[in-house]
Amino acid sequence: MGYSPEEIFKNYINKKIDKSTLIIQLTSMIENGVDVAQRIKSLDVLSKLKIKDQIIFNLIENLAISDSNKYVRFTALKYLRDNFIEYALEPMKWAYHHEEDIRCLIVIIKTLSKINNQISRDYLLSILRSIKKDTFKKHIEIIFKSKKIEDYQNNQIADIIKDYLIIKDIENRYGHIDYQLIEDRVIKLDLSDISTHVFGWNAITKFPDYISELELLTFLDLKFNRLKTLPKIIGKLVNLETIDLSYNKIENLPDSIGLLTSLKNLNLRYNQLKYIPKSFSSLQNLKNLDLRANQLNSFPSSLSKLVELEKLDLHGNKLKGADLKLSTSNKLESIELGLNELEEVPHWLKKANKLIKLGLGGNKIKYLPDWIGNFQFLEELNLYDNLILVLPDSISKLKNLTHLSLWNNKLEILPKSFSMLSNLKVLNLSWNMFNELPYCIGDLKSLEILTLWGNKLEKLPESLAQLHSLKKLDLNFTKIKIVPKFLRQLEKEGLIIYK
Repeated sequence: MGYSPEEIFKNYINKKIDKSTLIIQLTSMIENGVDVAQRIKSLDVLSKLKIKDQIIFNLIENLAISDSNKYVRFTALKYLRDNFIEYALEPMKWAYHHEEDIRCLIVIIKTLSKINNQISRDYLLSILRSIKKDTFKKHIEIIFKSKKIEDYQNNQIADIIKDYLIIKDIENRYGHIDYQLIEDRVIKLDLSDISTHVFGWNAITKFPDYISELELLTFLDLKFNRLKTLPKIIGKLVNLETIDLSYNKIENLPDSIGLLTSLKNLNLRYNQLKYIPKSFSSLQNLKNLDLRANQLNSFPSSLSKLVELEKLDLHGNKLKGADLKLSTSNKLESIELGLNELEEVPHWLKKANKLIKLGLGGNKIKYLPDWIGNFQFLEELNLYDNLILVLPDSISKLKNLTHLSLWNNKLEILPKSFSMLSNLKVLNLSWNMFNELPYCIGDLKSLEILTLWGNKLEKLPESLAQLHSLKKLDLNFTKIKIVPKFLRQLEKEGLIIYK
């Protein structure tokens, strides 16, 4: 024949052939063709034209229950659903008992739910009663005993069966998995590190698209797999609140991710993302976004529109000089910008004045701006592995600061105002260039851990004896060999000194 389904359809549209010729040519391709894609396309064309005579029904029914190719069966089952629903009950019943492919089974169950008669309902109920899996069985027995089942619509019964079939299929493929039901529907699914269940040879390399049929799913964990992409169909999971895709190989995200408008937590750390789609701006409920260790070199404008965002982790990207426009109404409480080749503290951070945690470690920063003191709520500040020479006096304004990490910089002195950090509990000054510590360090009355190793210290100020909250003092790799006498009382109070 030499024509493709598209060409046959085009000839029909252009009136080069009539409908009967079109049907003959397409059915011949379906029955005799060896190219699966062309057979499926031929079925799609016939369905689009709503060809519904008895001959076509017989052909489609035969394909749905006996074709050797699961994709052809899947397409034929949809054809029956869309064009022959009034005659679909018996072939669907037969197909359910003989079908193994999960996608085909889902179509069958959904079609049965659309057949609005008692026979179809009774059949769905018989499937429901036959479910033996303990987790589902417990919930199903409650439904029957309480007679709640009488209030269930056919589609609600079908949804329970569909969720069960999906879980059963996943366990057949990957072994035991963790999931959680509320009443009778799956709401949490953990497919993390799936390869450990079957010694690695059956790891998830492609997102199982039928998971999108779990419409009530609120939690999905797919970390530590080998995913490279996500399908567009992920946008159907509109009830998702948390999805963990960390430690995969994902290179890009579909625009449909913007449809997940219930999302609150999105973890994408340790992937290979180079950009974020504009549709991210639709994630208006997102609170936690983890993009650590990807390949981003710029900020998408969509990030600035995430008005509920509280935690943003961008550590380990390529954001040198990149600018993020934050609104004054932002709710950011934690930002991680470490290991991004930053040479200065980004000016756009100035608007993030509600920050509780700020990470800038592993960059090339030499100086801190005076406005660093504006972060009046800041509790944790990480500035390790930089080139910082001096600290500004304004650091004293960080009244709520409890953790300060400054190891591996080029500090020789601390400003006198440093003594005003009255809530500081953990201070790491390791691997700097201190020859001595200022006497005012004894004013840090809340200090519990002081790490000084790798400096050139030969002595300690006696004011350290005032730090009665001190629990650990690390003096490894300094020139102090003997513990000063003035610290003996603190040792009696529980201080541990490492040297």
